[in-house]
Amino acid sequence: MALDVGPTKTTVEAIAEASGVSKRTFFNYFATKEDAIMGTQPPTLPDEAVAVFREDSGSDLLGRTTHLMIAVIRTMFPEASQRERRTALKAKYPELSRAVFQHISASEDLVEMILVDRYDEDSPEFARAGLPGGRDEAKALLMLTGTAVRFAFGRDPAAVSATDSKSVEESVAIFREAMRASL
Repeated sequence: MALDVGPTKTTVEAIAEASGVSKRTFFNYFATKEDAIMGTQPPTLPDEAVAVFREDSGSDLLGRTTHLMIAVIRTMFPEASQRERRTALKAKYPELSRAVFQHISASEDLVEMILVDRYDEDSPEFARAGLPGGRDEAKALLMLTGTAVRFAFGRDPAAVSATDSKSVEESVAIFREAMRASL
């Protein structure tokens, strides 16, 4: 509907009617009209991904944080098969990207909460990684992670939605080496 008539004319009422549900039922499934159009939902912290992140203190912090971020972002896209439709919608109506970016920002907030909770100023893991710990270091790690995720997505648009992406691993390795080489 949005591809045919545009997002402005694609109202909640029209979506609900075409779906055979009430407007009230629509909001049980989607927070906004844009979420329905794009097939997105607000991100959540998957318990399993958080547990893996917290348990695996032996592997590198950048890689673990990147995987946690990807797991959170994946919760935004319950139907990975809709990637091509989302791409077509964003190309035709760039304003729809704003809703996706808001969810990405919310994803970053969720991951930051985990980082700040885990790595206080006396964190031995941050110390081993050469970081003093605390909110600023958690935010810096989060920014590096976000850049690695965007890099992986730029190389392979399916990287974020694929359950196992070589592009994500390669991107983390590239960023790890770039940081080592720049020191």
